[in-house]
Amino acid sequence: MSEDPLEHVDGGAAAMTRRSFLAATVAAAVGACSGDDDAASGDAGSSPSASSGAEASTTSTATTTTTTTTTVPPAPMATDPFTLGVASGDPLDDSVILWTRLEPVEGLTGEDVPLLWEVSDTVDFVEAVASGTAVAIAALGHSVHVDVSGLAPDSRYHYRFRIGDFVSPIGTTRTFAAPGSMPERLRFAFSSCQRWEHGYYVAYRDAVEQDLDAFVFLGDYIYETVTDAGVRSTGQDFEARTLDTYRARYALHRSDPLLRAAHAAVPWIITWDDHEVDNDYAGSVSSSDAPIEDFLDRRAQAYQAWYEFMPVRLPAPDGPDYAIHRSIAHGDLAALHVLDTRQYRSDQQRREPFLERLGAAVQVRDDALQFSDEQEMLGAEQFEWLVDQVDTSGAVWDVLAQQVFMLGANALPNADPPVVVIDTWDGYSGERKELLEALSPLADNLVVLTGDFHSAAAGVLRPDPFDPTSPVVGVEFMASSISSFFFDDDPVVAGLVAIALDANPQIRFFDTRRGYAVCELTPETYTTTFRAVLDATDPTSTVETIATWTVRAGTTELVDST
Repeated sequence: MSEDPLEHVDGGAAAMTRRSFLAATVAAAVGACSGDDDAASGDAGSSPSASSGAEASTTSTATTTTTTTTTVPPAPMATDPFTLGVASGDPLDDSVILWTRLEPVEGLTGEDVPLLWEVSDTVDFVEAVASGTAVAIAALGHSVHVDVSGLAPDSRYHYRFRIGDFVSPIGTTRTFAAPGSMPERLRFAFSSCQRWEHGYYVAYRDAVEQDLDAFVFLGDYIYETVTDAGVRSTGQDFEARTLDTYRARYALHRSDPLLRAAHAAVPWIITWDDHEVDNDYAGSVSSSDAPIEDFLDRRAQAYQAWYEFMPVRLPAPDGPDYAIHRSIAHGDLAALHVLDTRQYRSDQQRREPFLERLGAAVQVRDDALQFSDEQEMLGAEQFEWLVDQVDTSGAVWDVLAQQVFMLGANALPNADPPVVVIDTWDGYSGERKELLEALSPLADNLVVLTGDFHSAAAGVLRPDPFDPTSPVVGVEFMASSISSFFFDDDPVVAGLVAIALDANPQIRFFDTRRGYAVCELTPETYTTTFRAVLDATDPTSTVETIATWTVRAGTTELVDST
């Protein structure tokens, strides 16, 4: 989503009623993760708990089997190499991925570096449950991805890394429940879009206090461009285009202590969106229509940097094609299907903009294009994989962790064809209809999680969101951004939003403050609590609950339980 041309800092606008939503819908055109920023400027199949579209490979990964090794390798560096912290991710019932990355320091050369990892069920590490030697691979930026297996299901652990006299921060992680079991609950947070310049990561300070089992991040972990306007400076006067510049942007973000603390607190389940590579890119098409060969080279370097900094259960990428879609189950309670809506999508439709102020991000829907077989969001292979995963999951809740909103938003009342934000599922209406019709009879309870739009929302899903007779087949929750601006203080956009909300009865709640959402799943209910940062420009800002919405298993009725 693109940034507000006015570069206005969100000072904590009041929650929107349904009437005040559409400026948000249309505002997205100008200002969510999907617009034009320059204007502002491993082995996933090893357990029945997870499956992936990525081929299993250990060619470049630093995976390690559990051992009782306690020998600490010597340190080739003279200063602390663990300044980027630790992280864990992609939990299975018997395994979790542990991550760290040795920050370039004096003495760290182009050689691979061994280090010790340890897992314990007590924070004092009196006795290690598992330990071993991993390798920080120089070709992968001295990053480490350890697949720790043989752990107990549905259990919490502590972990750390050691090299010479240096000891990393201690992280806390957990495994998910075993297949065939029915856990009492799963509690996780989700959000996206953490542009450095736009504010402080106050949401993470609050999230670590929420008794979470995991954090789901839906993309725009970094922004490839920088701007002088905002709350804090990146100190980087370049657009990330190469491996080294992408690495520098990720390292900047990991320098934030609140983000590091959030990574150390719980395992993360992560996907990407556009800004990890290039604003609004679609498949092999860049925002500037660069030659395809050149853009694919850039995409390959961006994908490698993403892997180097993420605690993901994936092999290292080798080129511009990188399958990251995967499913992670918590017993029979929930199956999280992690999607990629960038790498395989067709280009966004290209027509005259609806309003000059909103730019090309909002257009009258081209139905001839939208309902053609050529307009794809997921690509055929990922589409078929997702349908199969939902068909075989057996979970009470099938949850799609993906990037752009699916519930639909018509910017003008009664406009037919609708006026839509084309970088969302509204720009891929035919595939949305086909997907929801395919998933509806297979999923006992379908929930879609969304980021990208720099705002919070709750609504219902219809194969055709603009046809009130179309059946409701699931619900969608959209979390606001960690720090990235929305355009709610632009009076023109705000007016458009207010007009449009009445035209979109499928959207039951909308709010434009920064923040995140907490989901609590039980066999009976799925409850989403929206937490808002009152002022993301203030690092000491308070965070409060602004809404709570619940859906009962076996129904598609959203209930305001605030």
